[in-house]
Amino acid sequence: MPLSATDIEQALRGLLDLPVQVDSWLVETGTDWTDDAAVWVWGILPDPQIDTATQFALRKAIRGVVREHAGNDICMYIRFRSTSDLAQTA
Repeated sequence: MPLSATDIEQALRGLLDLPVQVDSWLVETGTDWTDDAAVWVWGILPDPQIDTATQFALRKAIRGVVREHAGNDICMYIRFRSTSDLAQTA
């Protein structure tokens, strides 16, 4: 079954009890620079300045969703951006 960015994004939107509000998700799939299958996840936050413990908990939740849909052998790249930062690049 091919890796689906849409499926991963829908699953991320369904996450409950996150340690911080996530306004939206951006997910891309493909191969990284080493030619390995990869998933890029951007969590769009109202304020990307979150403490280390909160960031760790959010990354753990994201990794769980990605592994559920893509398995353990997938390379994951997880980043956070602010809603205002995203608006400036549009």
